[in-house]
Amino acid sequence: MSVTNLDSQQEYENYVKSRDLSVVHFYTPWAEQCSQINDVIEEMSKLAEYKGVKFAKLEAEKMPDLSLKVGISAVPTVILIRNDTILDRINGADPSAIAQKIKRHLSNNDISIDACKPKEKLEERLNKLINQASCMLFMKGTPENPRCGFSRIIVSILDSYKADYQTFDILQDNDVREGLKKFSDWPTYPQLYINGELIGGLDIVKELVDSGELENMLPKKS
Repeated sequence: MSVTNLDSQQEYENYVKSRDLSVVHFYTPWAEQCSQINDVIEEMSKLAEYKGVKFAKLEAEKMPDLSLKVGISAVPTVILIRNDTILDRINGADPSAIAQKIKRHLSNNDISIDACKPKEKLEERLNKLINQASCMLFMKGTPENPRCGFSRIIVSILDSYKADYQTFDILQDNDVREGLKKFSDWPTYPQLYINGELIGGLDIVKELVDSGELENMLPKKS
């Protein structure tokens, strides 16, 4: 079986719906390590031990939205997928790790428990997350390790008021990251919610600090 070239996001989405194990290499043509991995998966596709495995490659830079969606931050990256569910990934040029992980997932043909569960409607999930705590912050990273300056500042503001809050790292879940923008009609992060209501982003929070309103709105740690 030869390696399939995926030239669009729609081709990718159709390809990974298969119950077969799919191995997809996100690459760029100018990177030498990517050429090495392309050669590796080409050879693997010819071997009897990988019969039943589907191999494909796609140019990451041609499909930035898809690359972001599946968490591609550098190339080469190889992801292993079955039933539209990402099972594993290999970052960097590591042929032995690719072989090991393919064999591991070939030996475990059971569909994952998560894949068997009906997908919870996104709107219901967002409602649950927003109301998970009386004060919820959707941010990039965690309070201990913020992944952007705006998130770092808003955490420091909440901590300065000894606010009792929980957080959700939107970098770990693309469905939430993209869905919450539409759900709340607020295009950026961080987003602060109090008692299930959107307060806003950093600019709004700063305005509430300046007006003296924020402290009375926040639940406090006992």
